[in-house]
Amino acid sequence: MILLTIGTMLPFDRLVRAIDRWAGDHGDREVFAQIGDKGQYRPIHMRWAQLLGPQEFAGLVDRCELLIAHAGTGSFFLAAERMRPIVLFPRRASLGEHNTDHQVSTARWLLQKPGVYVAMAEDELPGAIAKALSHRSDVAARVPPFAPEAFIGRLREALLG
Repeated sequence: MILLTIGTMLPFDRLVRAIDRWAGDHGDREVFAQIGDKGQYRPIHMRWAQLLGPQEFAGLVDRCELLIAHAGTGSFFLAAERMRPIVLFPRRASLGEHNTDHQVSTARWLLQKPGVYVAMAEDELPGAIAKALSHRSDVAARVPPFAPEAFIGRLREALLG
């Protein structure tokens, strides 16, 4: 199963619409989308929900073979923590999808990480998805959910003296 998530704060109809088209062209693939409650577009080729509870969402992430998401760092860390390949599609300020283009910068930075595939435009999504699905084993080792103890100790020392 392929899981699309756009987060919950902002609509991202451009990505939802593009993945819905992809799902229509690839009817043999199960696609589920978490589309948020602020967008206007409603998918017709994939199952979807506006919002999911934390446990339900975690279960879908654990079941998916690929995560597709906006280019937020939280999406990357979620995929890395669960050892899932991810296709990132950054929101664009010029299209009113965010107030800055920081997601473009984030996507470019994360492109160097194993298991991360980036599409900067809708027509790049099918290629990024195909590449991610064919290179699923290229995902880096699991990223732990907490900082290393040595770092926490240094931080504690700096804060507390």
